[in-house]
Amino acid sequence: MKDNPLVSIITPSYNQERFIEDTILSVKNQDYPNIEHIIVDGGSTDNTLEILKTYEGTYNMRWISESDEGQSDAINKGFRMAKGEIIAELDSDDGYFDISSISSVAKYFDEYVNVDIIYGDAVRIDENNLILYILKVRKFDYNYLRKSCFLEQPAVLFRRKVIDNFELDVSLEIAMDYDFWLRIAKKHKFQHVNRIIAVDRTHKKRKTVDRRDEMIKESVCVSKEYCNWSLLDRLLSVVLYPVGSIYRFVEVWKLYHSNYNFAFDMKLSNIISAMIRQVKPWEK
Repeated sequence: MKDNPLVSIITPSYNQERFIEDTILSVKNQDYPNIEHIIVDGGSTDNTLEILKTYEGTYNMRWISESDEGQSDAINKGFRMAKGEIIAELDSDDGYFDISSISSVAKYFDEYVNVDIIYGDAVRIDENNLILYILKVRKFDYNYLRKSCFLEQPAVLFRRKVIDNFELDVSLEIAMDYDFWLRIAKKHKFQHVNRIIAVDRTHKKRKTVDRRDEMIKESVCVSKEYCNWSLLDRLLSVVLYPVGSIYRFVEVWKLYHSNYNFAFDMKLSNIISAMIRQVKPWEK
């Protein structure tokens, strides 16, 4: 891969005036020199467009606002507009973790020449930008992915060849990323990297919170096309969860004892509260 290949970041948006500025800043503040940020808005009726206009010309961002068939359709539009060699999807309420998230991923693509998808860990934040807990994900295992989506969507980036062959399924409203990963994993290699790449925000209007029952139903339907959970799978997931907590404790310690340069304004609570949250993460 050539030096500093163009990274295209696709952000679907609809009425996200409260959070989209943080998303924009998390891209704008990256130290990587060759990024294009494509924001595909679905015809927002709030103050989103005024925020987009404010940032026009301040970095390499372009946007469109028009009606669409939903989030998957908006992302597919962005894929078709993208010119980069590396592609990312970043929702309008999420963000990148620190200012070197993209530059680090570009180096990983240079290191893993036979890999088409790089993914890392994430932190979950609330509506007020408080870091709640760390989303520590596992090494790639397609058999496990068939049973459950363990990837954190904003922390996944891929080579252009992936979208030359695949798009998101516009018939899916919530589990479209899960379906996408399952389909592309048949032809492309994934690689987990031990780094916090992205920020995943939870809030009351988030689809996976506001429409949680629909999300579970749609995800189960997607999963059933590939594999069903057995009783043994369910028992193992319960038994192994405490083991995963140990890894999360280590990551929390590192988070509180490292000098990260956050890509936008985020806040840490005290370390004891953070440790407790790793044992039983919650959705709000």
